[in-house]
Amino acid sequence: MPAHPDEKADILQSIFIAHFNIDSGRFDWEQTLERLDEQFKLLGNLVFLEQLLQNEFQKEIPLLENISTAFHTPKDVLEIVMKEV
Repeated sequence: MPAHPDEKADILQSIFIAHFNIDSGRFDWEQTLERLDEQFKLLGNLVFLEQLLQNEFQKEIPLLENISTAFHTPKDVLEIVMKEV
Protein backbone atom coordinates (compact mmCIF):
# COMPACT_ATOMS: atom_id res chain seq x y z
CA MET A 1 0.00 0.00 0.00
CA PRO A 2 1.52 3.38 -0.98
CA ALA A 3 2.44 5.57 1.95
CA HIS A 4 2.93 8.88 0.19
CA PRO A 5 -0.04 11.00 -0.96
CA ASP A 6 1.57 11.58 -4.37
CA GLU A 7 1.76 7.82 -4.93
CA LYS A 8 -1.96 7.51 -4.21
CA ALA A 9 -2.71 10.32 -6.64
CA ASP A 10 -0.59 8.65 -9.32
CA ILE A 11 -2.34 5.33 -8.77
CA LEU A 12 -5.77 6.96 -8.93
CA GLN A 13 -4.92 8.85 -12.11
CA SER A 14 -3.61 5.69 -13.76
CA ILE A 15 -6.82 3.84 -12.82
CA PHE A 16 -8.92 6.56 -14.48
CA ILE A 17 -6.81 6.48 -17.64
CA ALA A 18 -6.42 2.70 -17.89
CA HIS A 19 -10.00 1.67 -17.12
CA PHE A 20 -12.17 4.53 -18.36
CA ASN A 21 -12.45 6.56 -21.55
CA ILE A 22 -10.16 9.31 -20.27
CA ASP A 23 -7.10 10.19 -22.32
CA SER A 24 -4.02 11.17 -20.32
CA GLY A 25 -3.96 14.54 -22.10
CA ARG A 26 -7.56 15.24 -21.05
CA PHE A 27 -7.26 14.14 -17.45
CA ASP A 28 -8.03 17.01 -15.10
CA TRP A 29 -8.34 16.74 -11.33
CA GLU A 30 -10.90 19.57 -11.32
CA GLN A 31 -13.35 18.31 -14.01
CA THR A 32 -16.42 16.40 -12.93
CA LEU A 33 -16.29 12.68 -13.54
CA GLU A 34 -19.12 12.95 -16.09
CA ARG A 35 -17.28 15.66 -18.04
CA LEU A 36 -14.16 13.50 -18.16
CA ASP A 37 -16.12 10.47 -19.36
CA GLU A 38 -19.85 10.64 -20.10
CA GLN A 39 -20.12 6.95 -19.23
CA PHE A 40 -19.87 7.94 -15.56
CA LYS A 41 -23.57 8.82 -15.91
CA LEU A 42 -24.05 5.06 -15.62
CA LEU A 43 -23.98 3.88 -12.02
CA GLY A 44 -22.03 0.81 -13.09
CA ASN A 45 -18.94 2.90 -13.82
CA LEU A 46 -18.88 4.29 -10.29
CA VAL A 47 -19.35 0.77 -8.92
CA PHE A 48 -16.47 -0.42 -11.10
CA LEU A 49 -14.25 2.45 -9.89
CA GLU A 50 -15.06 1.59 -6.29
CA GLN A 51 -14.11 -2.05 -6.94
CA LEU A 52 -10.83 -1.05 -8.62
CA LEU A 53 -9.91 1.17 -5.67
CA GLN A 54 -10.76 -1.52 -3.14
CA ASN A 55 -8.62 -4.03 -5.02
CA GLU A 56 -5.72 -1.60 -5.37
CA PHE A 57 -5.67 -0.34 -1.78
CA GLN A 58 -7.03 -3.48 -0.06
CA LYS A 59 -9.50 -1.33 1.86
CA GLU A 60 -13.17 -0.50 1.48
CA ILE A 61 -13.53 2.88 -0.27
CA PRO A 62 -17.11 4.22 0.11
CA LEU A 63 -17.65 6.00 -3.22
CA LEU A 64 -21.28 5.14 -3.94
CA GLU A 65 -22.58 6.88 -0.86
CA ASN A 66 -20.22 9.87 -1.10
CA ILE A 67 -19.83 10.75 -4.79
CA SER A 68 -22.16 12.19 -7.40
CA THR A 69 -20.48 11.91 -10.79
CA ALA A 70 -22.27 15.04 -12.05
CA PHE A 71 -20.70 17.19 -9.31
CA HIS A 72 -17.59 15.48 -7.99
CA THR A 73 -14.14 15.38 -9.50
CA PRO A 74 -11.17 13.01 -9.37
CA LYS A 75 -9.81 15.32 -6.67
CA ASP A 76 -12.88 14.52 -4.55
CA VAL A 77 -12.31 10.80 -5.08
CA LEU A 78 -8.68 11.28 -4.03
CA GLU A 79 -9.82 12.99 -0.80
CA ILE A 80 -11.97 9.95 0.03
CA VAL A 81 -9.07 7.61 -0.72
CA MET A 82 -6.76 9.68 1.50
CA LYS A 83 -9.23 9.49 4.40
CA GLU A 84 -9.75 5.76 4.05
CA VAL A 85 -6.25 4.50 3.25
